[in-house]
Amino acid sequence: MKKFLMFLILFLFLFSSDAFTQNDKASIGIFSGINLNSNSFEFDDEKNFMDTSYSNDTKTNFSMGVFAMYDIAKNFGIRIQGQYINKGGITKVNTYTGNNLTPIERSYRNSINYIQFSFFPQFNLPLNEKKSKSKAYINAGGYLSVKLSAKEYITYSTDYEEMSIEKDISKSIKGSDAGLIFGAGLVYGEFLIDVRYDLGLTNITEEAVLKDFLKIKNRSINISVGWTGGI
Repeated sequence: MKKFLMFLILFLFLFSSDAFTQNDKASIGIFSGINLNSNSFEFDDEKNFMDTSYSNDTKTNFSMGVFAMYDIAKNFGIRIQGQYINKGGITKVNTYTGNNLTPIERSYRNSINYIQFSFFPQFNLPLNEKKSKSKAYINAGGYLSVKLSAKEYITYSTDYEEMSIEKDISKSIKGSDAGLIFGAGLVYGEFLIDVRYDLGLTNITEEAVLKDFLKIKNRSINISVGWTGGI
């Protein structure tokens, strides 16, 4: 049902594009790229983790989406976009247990699929007055993401053995995420290169034994290329 909803949203967006582009101040576009994702962790009671150390790694995933741009002034406009995006991160945990302090290393790779809606003002800097479509831009705003699914890939290892498992963690991850966006890009003709940083502000964990003292938030660097349709 959620996949159908995603398709329906994109279909309705594209279906209305002809009417939207009748306005000289409006344009649409599509984009696709990669995300460098990680999670930030905040502990409210670190003394419970004295024998445990944590480290974060980034993971690379794919995203794609559509956007609409409306020019309010000559070099200023509002951008709205919807996209499929995968977030999460890799967390490595080292714990010492038992009288002999046997080390246990665990690696958690979270994969969380979202439909993300973003809204942000955009300032454009023309690079060539004779070819007004060529420009640099900066933007900043906010996003709201709706979770589609979530999985976790766990690897346990000690000095003696290694084991890997996969599990569905959809019920352990909050159904939505919200945060801030900061971005910049370059448009040449009808093509663009876009770099953006997503700063999650929501504690995404719903695990009952964790959410009272552990806060997990999404972080993401997005690098995309796309077709602007005359942004």
